[in-house]
Amino acid sequence: MYTSDLFKKWIIDHQNDDYQINVESEQTIKLTTSYGEATIQFTDVTNGTIVEFNIISYKNQEVQFYLHFELNDENHAHQLYDEMIETLIGLKDKKTTRVLLSCSSGLTTSMFADNLNSVVEMLGEDYHFDAVAYSNIYEQVENCDLVLIAPQIGYMLKRLQESLPDKLVLQIPTATFASYDAIGAIKFIQSEIENYNKEKKEEQVKKCHCCKKSNKRILSIVLSTNRAQTRIYYRVYDKSAIIDQQTIIKASLDMNDLYDIIDTVLLKHHIIDVIGIATPGIIKDNQHLRSSIDGRDQDIKNEFEKKYHIDVFIYNNANAAVVGFSLEHEEYKNIIFHSQPFGFGVGGQGILVNGQVITGKEGIAGEVRFFLRRMQLSDDCQQLAWSQAGVKELVIKSLLPSISLIGPDAIALYSPMTPDTLEIEKGLLSFVPKEFIPTFYSIKEPWYYMLDGITKLCMDHLEENHR
Repeated sequence: MYTSDLFKKWIIDHQNDDYQINVESEQTIKLTTSYGEATIQFTDVTNGTIVEFNIISYKNQEVQFYLHFELNDENHAHQLYDEMIETLIGLKDKKTTRVLLSCSSGLTTSMFADNLNSVVEMLGEDYHFDAVAYSNIYEQVENCDLVLIAPQIGYMLKRLQESLPDKLVLQIPTATFASYDAIGAIKFIQSEIENYNKEKKEEQVKKCHCCKKSNKRILSIVLSTNRAQTRIYYRVYDKSAIIDQQTIIKASLDMNDLYDIIDTVLLKHHIIDVIGIATPGIIKDNQHLRSSIDGRDQDIKNEFEKKYHIDVFIYNNANAAVVGFSLEHEEYKNIIFHSQPFGFGVGGQGILVNGQVITGKEGIAGEVRFFLRRMQLSDDCQQLAWSQAGVKELVIKSLLPSISLIGPDAIALYSPMTPDTLEIEKGLLSFVPKEFIPTFYSIKEPWYYMLDGITKLCMDHLEENHR
């Protein structure tokens, strides 16, 4: 068996010029650079050792990488370590704070950006400024850390802040912009970033709406991917109380990440009665995941059950989300949960009819992609994804067939680019009479609902098996 002492020695022997190693204690090793810090934590439990990797960026004090695993396989430990090192070293390219300036045409902010770049170079500050017309801001925003808009489009500030919840969006003070005061602008940015980081608090745990009486222990896992990173959220419920929860943050998703989560949870808590996994993709018979790459089925359920001898339940994450939303809104029996993630041309839907999730033939229900690209759209789906008007069109055209066929009471809409659901409702009125328009809810964080939903489905699964 691969021991913690062997792994620690291997880590120390692999030090290089990219980072410095500091052995703080028998349980903690830190790797430091000028742009971030990685912490390796060893925790001994009854039957083994849990290793945690955590990377904090100095630029914004945010977690860039987090995972844990049971230490028992040498090659796997080395592989995860190399992945962590790659992320740590990669922070060097992200060290500079990239600021995106925007005005109506991009012309005046382009000149201001040139002026700002000259000043920060002279001062030795780690900033870089780019400028873009407002109409193209969403195509460039992924590559920046902060958005700064000119006073003449200040009326768009609230809209941008709502549609870019993960970015700091500011308006340049009028006097600063009018005088092209680069020093004043830099001081303003530094002050706002400092305030932003101070005010940023850990996400509050939302009350679980799935906690009806249960004497079982459930591990619920939600897979969430976007264009920047993969996040895996999980909770452990014991008799309906949350006893453990964590978020895994990585650059990419690997099925081994799920094994590591389950191994670690079992090492800490010993007994799990059922595992629920909510994942993107077509799920057939609650066990087969249809790969988007080659179209083949992957029998996740049987693979995990064979290894752990625990009941495993697989569900599409939009279907889990609609169940979670229904727990919060018991007044509705017919619901659509539509997800339109930032930068994606096609979303997906979870559908509830008469209180029951509709999965359809081999799990196809809610797969908007099969019809959306063939609808009459003003542009290609992916091009439409980069403007507010384009995303509005995508959402309306995605919802219209479902509303016409199902007649839902409510629609839960996760779409950062269209946070104002009134705009969607108005757009739908061009096709559907007002009395048939469902009640809309804007969703800020869908994974809360996905966790609640997959847990409720697991509870139902346990009840059915014990009847």
